[in-house]
Amino acid sequence: MKKKSTSQSAFFNVRVLIGLFVFLAGVFLALVVRANPPVIETFPSPERPGPPFYANFSADFIPTDDGTVGIAFLREPSCIPTDFNLLVQFDVPAALGCELTIEGKVWWHDPETDPFPFQERYTGLGAVPIYFVDEAELAAATQDGVLTIGELQALPSLLIGFADSYLDVVHNSNQGGAGKGHSALNASGTILQSGLRFYFHYTEEIDSDTGERTLRVRIDIG
Repeated sequence: MKKKSTSQSAFFNVRVLIGLFVFLAGVFLALVVRANPPVIETFPSPERPGPPFYANFSADFIPTDDGTVGIAFLREPSCIPTDFNLLVQFDVPAALGCELTIEGKVWWHDPETDPFPFQERYTGLGAVPIYFVDEAELAAATQDGVLTIGELQALPSLLIGFADSYLDVVHNSNQGGAGKGHSALNASGTILQSGLRFYFHYTEEIDSDTGERTLRVRIDIG
């Protein structure tokens, strides 16, 4: 009769202990999450008026695909002050008074202490304005570091789209885990001037430690 070696038995016991540790860690995490559920808020509401900006666009966020830039307006462009610099993006509190083109939800660990939500979800209200312009024209218009809504609307290449399908999901760097924020947009609709269909998609990832930003964009028109 063969006897089980001591080394084999020890190895088996270590595997059992590791498995038990992983199981207990999972149970503990589940209990912590259950004991501290996230706070979910919807907007717009008196407490949460929505994003404090007009468009998903700024000097350091220009979604571009093959020479075409896409700019999604989360608030009505007609409400933007004529002298506001879109490259700055945030306009508090003025932007909060403009009509939203989206609605959504935000997730907090603790709204009283969190600097910002750890997750955001934006959905369109039926016709989200999205401007498409030539990248070279936009670069020329922004050489002075300023881009007003009037300058943007005067670009010869401007195509105005309205997205009947719009979903933007944002996971911020304070969500836990690897400490990287990432977002994904999927929008589709119709170009006002031609009636052609468009598809606008991007994914963005930001490393909170290095500030490195990775942006992948796809724009299809027609």
